[in-house]
Amino acid sequence: MKKTIALLLFTTSAALAQKPADVTIQQVIDRRSNGSFAELSITLQLPKVMSSQVAASRVLVKTAVDDTGQSLINAELQEPELDANMRGTMSRSSEDSPIQVSMTLKNPSRKAKKVGDVRGEIELFMPSKDPNSLAEVPKFLSFSGKTLNHKALKANGVEITLVSAAQVAAEKKRIGDAKRKEFKEAGYEDGENLEQMVQSTLDYALSFEPSDVPVRIKDPNKRIQQIAYVDAAGEVKQVMLRDAGEGLQKLATWGDAPQPDWRLRVSLKTPKNLVRYPFALKDVVLP
Repeated sequence: MKKTIALLLFTTSAALAQKPADVTIQQVIDRRSNGSFAELSITLQLPKVMSSQVAASRVLVKTAVDDTGQSLINAELQEPELDANMRGTMSRSSEDSPIQVSMTLKNPSRKAKKVGDVRGEIELFMPSKDPNSLAEVPKFLSFSGKTLNHKALKANGVEITLVSAAQVAAEKKRIGDAKRKEFKEAGYEDGENLEQMVQSTLDYALSFEPSDVPVRIKDPNKRIQQIAYVDAAGEVKQVMLRDAGEGLQKLATWGDAPQPDWRLRVSLKTPKNLVRYPFALKDVVLP
């Protein structure tokens, strides 16, 4: 595939700020159609940054115009989230390669031959730049009912409390008592029907699967990037953070429940490990 060279300006990070560098456009995919997958995708490679240094990335496009003057920014889309760099996690140092990032734009005009101007920022999540990027708690299940204590969590203003089964039961009792009172005030009398209504409410309140871990998380600065379990063999198992209602969340996986000897790993975004590079591309040839 033919490669195009464009100018990228490095100005954000002191560690990586260098003279303007060339960026190789690795791929341009142009789906000019009326279908559901109609879009323009541009993949860039940053030769000065190795993939193993980057845990996640995103491209924030500020301006994108084709050579007919049509804007290629979709104003209806939300700002993209950081996308995990799976290549970086699988790379060995001897096989390391430059990081690649992608941006998705609207379809150009059918008359367009080039994207005349694309400007924005590339944001890289680089945990090695801050010792407080990672909190890892061994045998974390032993802290049930307690708030986890780790310097990286504290430095980032994050509180993670493991909610015990007894605490969940107490919370469900509180909800049930409040609902029972509400029903009585609405005219329902004590009896089987009332208790069935209360139980129906509780069936949907604070519902957890056997493999779920109930937690209460405070993250006012939105520093948490990812949560994972690490088993005794060192295998990393990704965790989904889901809302459980009543101010509680749950750590959920598609696999087995965490075991007593597993570790909890929390990746954290900080001002030091989030690096942004302003970029400008000119005359990107469309296929």
